[in-house]
Amino acid sequence: MNLKQKSVHLFIFFVLITAGCALATIEKDMIGTRPESWAKPMNIPGLPNLHQVSDSVYRGARPTAEGISHLKKMGIKTVINLRSLHSDQDEIGDTGLAYVHIPMKAWHVKEKDVVKFLQITTNKDCTPVFVHCKHGADRTGVMIAAYRLAVCGWNKQEAISEMTRGGFGYHKIWKNLITFIEKLDIEKIKKKTFSNQLSVISYQKYA
Repeated sequence: MNLKQKSVHLFIFFVLITAGCALATIEKDMIGTRPESWAKPMNIPGLPNLHQVSDSVYRGARPTAEGISHLKKMGIKTVINLRSLHSDQDEIGDTGLAYVHIPMKAWHVKEKDVVKFLQITTNKDCTPVFVHCKHGADRTGVMIAAYRLAVCGWNKQEAISEMTRGGFGYHKIWKNLITFIEKLDIEKIKKKTFSNQLSVISYQKYA
């Protein structure tokens, strides 16, 4: 290989490297750009992964007793726990917050649980609500995605994008959550939700 050929190859190499860096930067910027409509992050002690979804719905990871105290000060009325085997009742104590336990498995989401969640989050006697699982990512994410479809009027791609790319810590192992949202008959869910709205008395039975 002569000097001229080496120079050409070196030039091509640097062009490819530069192009690769540029593409990487564009990809990073695209991922880092957060739509205004997505849940907004909040930083409050005892409330990890806290985000405001709407005026009446907040999401996060499992709260501490200190976090529960802050929820009370924020005006939250109801805490919804999506974890299967863990309760928040000790942390809630005598704060006066209503408590609803909807045990969920990330690998097997049930439509009836989605309906129950939506009935609570659309009941003015129950809101504002704070919903959480362990990490505030997967089980919480799929419920919020359903909320986006049924209440906020988002399309499925928008809801899935927020769920998986919103910075909540979505675990890619749970691809079934994406499939669940893609196949969800939202009109049927809305009919079940709004035709049999829960009262404060009935929803408290789920605690």
